[in-house]
Amino acid sequence: MTFASAALYGLVPVAIVAALLRRRANANRGNWPASLPKPTMTVLQYVEAFGLIPHPEGGYFRETYRSGSVPMSSKGKTDADASRNSLMAVDRVDGQRNVLTSIYYCLTTDSPRQWWANNMSDHIHYWHGGGALTYHVVNPDGSHERTVLGPRAHLGEVMQLAVRGGSFKCAVLEPGNGEFVLLGEAVAPGFDFRDFAFVSPAELKALVPDEGLYEQLKPNLKEQPETEFDDYYSISGIAAAKIFAKKLAASSSK
Repeated sequence: MTFASAALYGLVPVAIVAALLRRRANANRGNWPASLPKPTMTVLQYVEAFGLIPHPEGGYFRETYRSGSVPMSSKGKTDADASRNSLMAVDRVDGQRNVLTSIYYCLTTDSPRQWWANNMSDHIHYWHGGGALTYHVVNPDGSHERTVLGPRAHLGEVMQLAVRGGSFKCAVLEPGNGEFVLLGEAVAPGFDFRDFAFVSPAELKALVPDEGLYEQLKPNLKEQPETEFDDYYSISGIAAAKIFAKKLAASSSK
């Protein structure tokens, strides 16, 4: 758990956490890569402004749109009470999904990985700010693609990345690519955790038979993947923040 998460859930005084985060941000600001536009806001300012919370896949997020529903209210699942024209028929569990969902998504140097996962819906990732993020995608046909989402078009980076449903993907904020990256993600049919699964080591080995590439990508596997995610939407479920707060207090007293 990070400074920002602890502040969001009120588990340590916001003023103390904010001051420590700003001190760290100011100390590191001179290390921002010269080839990247320097952000006008710190990651803490984005977290506070958008109300980002920890995401099961790594990093931080906030659902900003779910067709016919109040964002975040259905805890990452289809809102069956949405209006009829906000739902679409699908050949999946329960037979319907909200037409479209969208989130803010942020990876940081203290949570730099989006763990390997598979989703049945199409995703489009939009670069909003910060550094550059490296995606690895194994498409439904088995082909592997490496794409960097970022602002440096002259270096081959892109500012939009479409990932087809049924693909397997992970992402990494690699060293030298900034302290954080802020994205938008649109999902259609709308995101539903019942369409989502983390990737196991055996699955990744089958997807990436090349031993060298497998060893490179293996650190992006989540060691203890969950199958239930409601706790991420509940303050009472963020016990890890209390542990982090104790570590923060111990480190600041040295």
